[in-house]
Amino acid sequence: MKKVSIIGSGNVGANSAFFIAENRSASVTLVDVREGLPEGKALDLSEAGPIRRYDTTIRGAGSIEDIRDSEIVVIAAGRVRNPNETRDDLYRDNAALMGKICEDIKRLTPNAVIINIAEPVDRMTLLAQNLLGFDRRRVLGVGGLLSSTRLRFLVSNALGVSSREVTGMVVGPHRPCMVILRNTVRVSGIPADELLPKEELDAIIDKVRRAGDTILHLAEKSTAFYAPSAAVAALVEAVARDTRRILPVSFRLQGEYGLSDIAVSVPACIGSGGVDHVVPVKMNASEEEEFQKAVAELRASINGEAESDYGKGGEPHA
Repeated sequence: MKKVSIIGSGNVGANSAFFIAENRSASVTLVDVREGLPEGKALDLSEAGPIRRYDTTIRGAGSIEDIRDSEIVVIAAGRVRNPNETRDDLYRDNAALMGKICEDIKRLTPNAVIINIAEPVDRMTLLAQNLLGFDRRRVLGVGGLLSSTRLRFLVSNALGVSSREVTGMVVGPHRPCMVILRNTVRVSGIPADELLPKEELDAIIDKVRRAGDTILHLAEKSTAFYAPSAAVAALVEAVARDTRRILPVSFRLQGEYGLSDIAVSVPACIGSGGVDHVVPVKMNASEEEEFQKAVAELRASINGEAESDYGKGGEPHA
Protein backbone atom coordinates (compact mmCIF):
# COMPACT_ATOMS: atom_id res chain seq x y z
CA MET A 1 0.00 0.00 0.00
CA LYS A 2 1.22 3.51 -0.82
CA LYS A 3 2.27 5.82 1.97
CA VAL A 4 0.70 9.26 2.19
CA SER A 5 1.95 11.79 4.73
CA ILE A 6 -0.24 14.72 5.73
CA ILE A 7 1.60 17.76 7.06
CA GLY A 8 -0.81 19.51 9.39
CA SER A 9 -3.28 17.75 11.72
CA GLY A 10 -5.95 20.42 11.96
CA ASN A 11 -9.47 20.04 10.62
CA VAL A 12 -8.45 19.54 6.99
CA GLY A 13 -5.50 17.28 7.75
CA ALA A 14 -7.38 15.03 10.18
CA ASN A 15 -10.49 14.74 8.01
CA SER A 16 -8.36 14.02 4.95
CA ALA A 17 -6.79 11.17 6.92
CA PHE A 18 -10.28 9.89 7.80
CA PHE A 19 -11.53 9.94 4.21
CA ILE A 20 -8.33 8.29 2.95
CA ALA A 21 -8.69 5.61 5.60
CA GLU A 22 -12.24 4.96 4.45
CA ASN A 23 -11.32 4.68 0.76
CA ARG A 24 -8.40 2.42 1.73
CA SER A 25 -6.12 3.87 -0.94
CA ALA A 26 -3.01 4.46 1.22
CA SER A 27 -1.55 4.19 4.70
CA VAL A 28 -1.54 7.56 6.47
CA THR A 29 1.05 9.38 8.56
CA LEU A 30 -0.21 12.54 10.26
CA VAL A 31 2.52 15.05 11.11
CA ASP A 32 2.22 18.20 13.19
CA VAL A 33 4.49 20.42 15.29
CA ARG A 34 1.91 20.52 18.09
CA GLU A 35 3.03 17.93 20.61
CA GLY A 36 0.64 14.99 20.96
CA LEU A 37 -1.90 16.27 18.45
CA PRO A 38 -1.11 13.98 15.48
CA GLU A 39 -0.72 10.95 17.75
CA GLY A 40 -4.04 11.68 19.42
CA LYS A 41 -5.85 12.21 16.13
CA ALA A 42 -4.32 9.04 14.66
CA LEU A 43 -5.40 6.97 17.67
CA ASP A 44 -8.93 8.37 17.53
CA LEU A 45 -9.19 7.65 13.80
CA SER A 46 -7.84 4.12 14.24
CA GLU A 47 -10.36 3.38 16.98
CA ALA A 48 -13.19 4.34 14.63
CA GLY A 49 -12.06 1.64 12.19
CA PRO A 50 -13.99 -1.32 13.59
CA ILE A 51 -17.29 0.54 13.26
CA ARG A 52 -16.49 2.26 9.95
CA ARG A 53 -15.06 -1.03 8.58
CA TYR A 54 -11.58 0.10 7.65
CA ASP A 55 -8.25 -1.23 8.88
CA THR A 56 -6.03 1.35 7.20
CA THR A 57 -2.79 2.03 9.04
CA ILE A 58 -2.87 5.54 10.55
CA ARG A 59 0.13 6.88 12.44
CA GLY A 60 0.74 10.14 14.21
CA ALA A 61 4.18 11.74 14.35
CA GLY A 62 5.59 14.86 15.91
CA SER A 63 8.69 14.82 13.72
CA ILE A 64 8.82 15.82 10.07
CA GLU A 65 11.37 13.04 9.61
CA ASP A 66 8.47 10.58 9.53
CA ILE A 67 7.41 11.71 6.06
CA ARG A 68 10.55 10.08 4.66
CA ASP A 69 9.99 8.05 1.47
CA SER A 70 6.29 8.90 1.18
CA GLU A 71 4.81 8.40 -2.28
CA ILE A 72 2.34 11.23 -1.65
CA VAL A 73 2.58 14.27 0.62
CA VAL A 74 -0.42 16.45 1.43
CA ILE A 75 0.34 19.99 2.58
CA ALA A 76 -2.47 20.93 4.96
CA ALA A 77 -0.49 23.24 7.24
CA GLY A 78 -0.99 26.98 7.47
CA ARG A 79 -3.58 29.31 8.84
CA VAL A 80 -6.93 30.23 7.31
CA ARG A 81 -8.00 33.75 6.43
CA ASN A 82 -9.84 35.80 8.99
CA PRO A 83 -12.85 37.98 8.16
CA ASN A 84 -11.94 41.26 6.42
CA GLU A 85 -8.40 40.04 5.76
CA THR A 86 -6.94 40.24 2.26
CA ARG A 87 -5.66 37.18 0.46
CA ASP A 88 -2.24 38.83 0.29
CA ASP A 89 -2.11 38.93 4.10
CA LEU A 90 -2.80 35.20 4.17
CA TYR A 91 -0.32 34.48 1.40
CA ARG A 92 2.55 36.20 3.17
CA ASP A 93 2.08 34.17 6.34
CA ASN A 94 1.54 30.81 4.65
CA ALA A 95 4.34 31.39 2.14
CA ALA A 96 6.85 31.66 4.98
CA LEU A 97 5.73 28.28 6.32
CA MET A 98 5.71 26.75 2.84
CA GLY A 99 9.41 27.53 2.48
CA LYS A 100 10.33 25.35 5.46
CA ILE A 101 7.93 22.58 4.47
CA CYS A 102 9.37 22.37 0.98
CA GLU A 103 12.92 22.18 2.32
CA ASP A 104 11.91 19.13 4.35
CA ILE A 105 10.03 17.50 1.47
CA LYS A 106 13.02 17.89 -0.87
CA ARG A 107 15.30 16.33 1.71
CA LEU A 108 13.10 13.46 2.87
CA THR A 109 10.86 12.43 0.00
CA PRO A 110 12.12 13.86 -3.31
CA ASN A 111 10.08 11.52 -5.50
CA ALA A 112 6.66 12.17 -3.95
CA VAL A 113 3.58 13.62 -5.59
CA ILE A 114 2.62 16.77 -3.66
CA ILE A 115 -1.00 17.76 -3.04
CA ASN A 116 -1.56 21.26 -1.68
CA ILE A 117 -4.66 22.47 0.15
CA ALA A 118 -3.04 25.48 1.87
CA GLU A 119 -4.68 28.77 0.90
CA PRO A 120 -4.62 30.66 -1.36
CA VAL A 121 -4.45 27.39 -3.30
CA ASP A 122 -3.24 28.52 -6.73
CA ARG A 123 -0.54 30.87 -5.46
CA MET A 124 0.66 28.40 -2.83
CA THR A 125 0.76 25.55 -5.35
CA LEU A 126 2.86 27.63 -7.73
CA LEU A 127 5.13 28.65 -4.86
CA ALA A 128 5.56 25.05 -3.76
CA GLN A 129 6.55 23.96 -7.25
CA ASN A 130 9.04 26.80 -7.51
CA LEU A 131 10.58 25.98 -4.14
CA LEU A 132 10.69 22.25 -4.69
CA GLY A 133 11.94 22.32 -8.26
CA PHE A 134 9.98 19.10 -8.86
CA ASP A 135 8.45 18.17 -12.20
CA ARG A 136 5.44 20.50 -12.34
CA ARG A 137 3.12 17.55 -12.92
CA ARG A 138 3.88 16.27 -9.41
CA VAL A 139 2.74 19.41 -7.53
CA LEU A 140 -1.04 19.74 -7.49
CA GLY A 141 -3.66 21.94 -5.83
CA VAL A 142 -7.27 20.94 -5.19
CA GLY A 143 -9.10 24.19 -6.06
CA GLY A 144 -11.09 23.17 -9.12
CA LEU A 145 -11.93 19.74 -7.73
CA LEU A 146 -13.33 21.29 -4.55
CA SER A 147 -15.48 23.78 -6.45
CA SER A 148 -16.71 21.08 -8.81
CA THR A 149 -17.97 18.87 -5.99
CA ARG A 150 -19.83 21.86 -4.55
CA LEU A 151 -21.40 22.50 -7.93
CA ARG A 152 -22.52 18.89 -8.25
CA PHE A 153 -24.15 18.94 -4.81
CA LEU A 154 -26.02 22.19 -5.38
CA VAL A 155 -27.41 21.04 -8.73
CA SER A 156 -28.47 17.67 -7.30
CA ASN A 157 -30.10 19.40 -4.34
CA ALA A 158 -32.03 21.76 -6.60
CA LEU A 159 -33.36 18.85 -8.66
CA GLY A 160 -33.87 16.38 -5.83
CA VAL A 161 -31.65 13.73 -7.43
CA SER A 162 -28.56 11.85 -6.34
CA SER A 163 -25.35 13.85 -6.61
CA ARG A 164 -23.82 10.76 -8.23
CA GLU A 165 -25.94 11.51 -11.29
CA VAL A 166 -24.50 15.03 -11.66
CA THR A 167 -21.31 16.04 -13.44
CA GLY A 168 -19.77 19.48 -13.64
CA MET A 169 -16.38 21.05 -14.23
CA VAL A 170 -14.94 24.21 -12.66
CA VAL A 171 -11.70 25.63 -14.06
CA GLY A 172 -9.49 28.66 -13.62
CA PRO A 173 -8.38 30.30 -10.35
CA HIS A 174 -9.87 29.21 -7.03
CA ARG A 175 -11.43 32.61 -6.55
CA PRO A 176 -14.88 34.11 -7.05
CA CYS A 177 -13.93 34.60 -10.71
CA MET A 178 -13.63 30.82 -11.20
CA VAL A 179 -15.14 29.58 -14.47
CA ILE A 180 -18.02 27.09 -14.50
CA LEU A 181 -18.20 25.22 -17.81
CA ARG A 182 -21.97 25.10 -18.18
CA ASN A 183 -21.98 22.46 -20.90
CA THR A 184 -20.35 20.02 -18.47
CA VAL A 185 -23.12 20.49 -15.89
CA ARG A 186 -25.30 17.48 -16.66
CA VAL A 187 -27.66 15.13 -14.89
CA SER A 188 -27.33 11.58 -16.18
CA GLY A 189 -26.08 13.11 -19.42
CA ILE A 190 -28.91 15.66 -19.70
CA PRO A 191 -27.71 19.29 -19.78
CA ALA A 192 -28.72 21.06 -16.57
CA ASP A 193 -29.85 24.00 -18.73
CA GLU A 194 -32.72 21.78 -19.90
CA LEU A 195 -33.77 20.88 -16.37
CA LEU A 196 -33.35 24.16 -14.49
CA PRO A 197 -34.46 27.69 -15.35
CA LYS A 198 -31.53 29.89 -16.34
CA GLU A 199 -32.04 32.11 -13.30
CA GLU A 200 -31.87 29.14 -10.93
CA LEU A 201 -28.71 27.74 -12.52
CA ASP A 202 -27.15 31.22 -12.42
CA ALA A 203 -27.97 31.40 -8.70
CA ILE A 204 -26.33 28.01 -8.12
CA ILE A 205 -23.20 29.16 -9.93
CA ASP A 206 -23.06 32.25 -7.73
CA LYS A 207 -23.37 30.03 -4.64
CA VAL A 208 -20.43 27.94 -5.87
CA ARG A 209 -18.32 31.07 -6.24
CA ARG A 210 -19.17 32.16 -2.69
CA ALA A 211 -19.38 28.75 -1.02
CA GLY A 212 -16.35 29.12 1.25
CA ASP A 213 -17.40 32.51 2.56
CA THR A 214 -20.95 31.28 3.12
CA ILE A 215 -19.69 28.43 5.30
CA LEU A 216 -17.43 30.80 7.23
CA HIS A 217 -20.32 33.13 8.02
CA LEU A 218 -22.72 30.34 8.94
CA ALA A 219 -20.21 28.44 11.07
CA GLU A 220 -18.95 31.63 12.72
CA LYS A 221 -15.20 31.72 12.11
CA SER A 222 -14.86 28.05 11.14
CA THR A 223 -13.83 27.61 7.52
CA ALA A 224 -14.86 24.67 5.39
CA PHE A 225 -12.99 21.43 5.92
CA TYR A 226 -15.19 18.42 5.11
CA ALA A 227 -15.49 19.16 1.39
CA PRO A 228 -11.83 20.22 1.03
CA SER A 229 -10.79 17.01 2.81
CA ALA A 230 -12.99 14.93 0.52
CA ALA A 231 -11.33 16.57 -2.48
CA VAL A 232 -7.89 15.77 -1.07
CA ALA A 233 -8.86 12.14 -0.50
CA ALA A 234 -10.21 11.79 -4.04
CA LEU A 235 -6.96 13.15 -5.47
CA VAL A 236 -4.87 10.90 -3.21
CA GLU A 237 -6.86 7.89 -4.38
CA ALA A 238 -6.37 8.81 -8.04
CA VAL A 239 -2.60 9.00 -7.52
CA ALA A 240 -2.24 6.00 -5.20
CA ARG A 241 -4.33 3.70 -7.39
CA ASP A 242 -3.29 5.18 -10.74
CA THR A 243 -6.97 5.51 -11.64
CA ARG A 244 -6.39 8.01 -14.47
CA ARG A 245 -9.52 9.92 -13.51
CA ILE A 246 -10.17 13.25 -15.20
CA LEU A 247 -10.15 15.83 -12.42
CA PRO A 248 -9.79 19.62 -12.42
CA VAL A 249 -6.56 20.35 -10.53
CA SER A 250 -4.37 23.38 -10.13
CA PHE A 251 -0.79 23.02 -11.31
CA ARG A 252 1.84 25.05 -13.12
CA LEU A 253 0.92 25.44 -16.77
CA GLN A 254 3.55 25.67 -19.47
CA GLY A 255 1.71 26.25 -22.71
CA GLU A 256 -1.54 24.46 -21.90
CA TYR A 257 -4.57 26.64 -22.53
CA GLY A 258 -2.15 29.26 -23.84
CA LEU A 259 -0.79 29.96 -20.35
CA SER A 260 2.65 29.71 -18.77
CA ASP A 261 4.20 30.19 -15.34
CA ILE A 262 0.90 30.30 -13.49
CA ALA A 263 -1.12 27.68 -11.59
CA VAL A 264 -4.85 27.43 -12.17
CA SER A 265 -7.22 24.49 -12.33
CA VAL A 266 -7.71 22.69 -15.64
CA PRO A 267 -9.05 19.19 -16.40
CA ALA A 268 -6.25 16.62 -16.20
CA CYS A 269 -5.79 12.87 -16.28
CA ILE A 270 -4.45 11.92 -12.83
CA GLY A 271 -2.29 8.85 -12.27
CA SER A 272 0.60 7.60 -10.18
CA GLY A 273 2.91 10.41 -11.30
CA GLY A 274 0.40 13.19 -10.75
CA VAL A 275 -0.80 14.88 -13.94
CA ASP A 276 -0.37 12.43 -16.82
CA HIS A 277 -1.74 14.88 -19.37
CA VAL A 278 -4.01 17.88 -19.59
CA VAL A 279 -7.38 17.42 -21.24
CA PRO A 280 -8.19 20.24 -23.67
CA VAL A 281 -11.75 21.49 -23.27
CA LYS A 282 -13.21 23.82 -25.85
CA MET A 283 -14.82 26.82 -24.18
CA ASN A 284 -17.39 29.01 -25.83
CA ALA A 285 -16.50 32.65 -26.48
CA SER A 286 -18.02 33.85 -23.21
CA GLU A 287 -16.23 31.22 -21.12
CA GLU A 288 -12.92 31.89 -22.85
CA GLU A 289 -13.23 35.60 -22.13
CA GLU A 290 -14.16 34.85 -18.53
CA PHE A 291 -11.23 32.45 -18.19
CA GLN A 292 -8.68 34.93 -19.54
CA LYS A 293 -10.04 37.70 -17.34
CA ALA A 294 -9.84 35.46 -14.26
CA VAL A 295 -6.23 34.49 -15.03
CA ALA A 296 -5.33 38.16 -15.55
CA GLU A 297 -6.84 38.96 -12.15
CA LEU A 298 -4.76 36.23 -10.52
CA ARG A 299 -1.60 37.48 -12.23
CA ALA A 300 -2.35 40.98 -10.98
CA SER A 301 -2.67 39.63 -7.45
CA ILE A 302 0.61 37.74 -7.77
CA ASN A 303 2.33 40.84 -9.10
CA GLY A 304 0.80 42.99 -6.38
CA GLU A 305 -0.83 45.21 -8.97
CA ALA A 306 -4.45 45.14 -7.88
CA GLU A 307 -7.03 43.82 -5.49
CA SER A 308 -9.80 41.60 -6.79
CA ASP A 309 -12.67 43.24 -8.67
CA TYR A 310 -14.85 41.34 -6.23
CA GLY A 311 -13.61 43.50 -3.40
CA LYS A 312 -11.13 43.31 -0.58
CA GLY A 313 -10.45 39.75 0.52
CA GLY A 314 -11.52 38.34 -2.85
CA GLU A 315 -9.76 35.01 -2.32
CA PRO A 316 -12.51 32.64 -1.11
CA HIS A 317 -12.10 30.47 1.93
CA ALA A 318 -11.73 26.79 1.17
